Amino acid sequence: MDTNKKNKTILDRLDKVELELLQHDTEYAKQFLMEEGIDPDKEIEFSGQFMKKIRFTALGMSNKQRDLKLLDVAFDRLKEVLKENSERASEALINLLHKKTPAIHYRKLESWSDDEIRDVLSDVDLIQLIEELKKEK
Repeated sequence: MDTNKKNKTILDRLDKVELELLQHDTEYAKQFLMEEGIDPDKEIEFSGQFMKKIRFTALGMSNKQRDLKLLDVAFDRLKEVLKENSERASEALINLLHKKTPAIHYRKLESWSDDEIRDVLSDVDLIQLIEELKKEK
């Protein structure tokens, strides 16, 4: 087959022209897809659903990061208050825990490990706890 100076065949040139048509003429692109056995409407629906899924996942990841930061703030504040007045911090946290799970009895907060405290903090309203610890200061 005949080639030009850049070693491109006529088929390469035709591919380039067709690609430009596909990129700029939506009707031609739809017709091309249908000839290839692809339903453009189904692809549009699938891509819309996929974009929703990506958006939902991104929002979930963003919320998780925000929640982890809030958990760290509450944890740091609780540890700070524990150093100052462990009875007050224990009381504030246990009061919030009893609102959520009144039947469970909690032992002294001073004997809890950091992981146990973080675990329990995931069960309480962190914003309310932080505000309560700040106002009692």
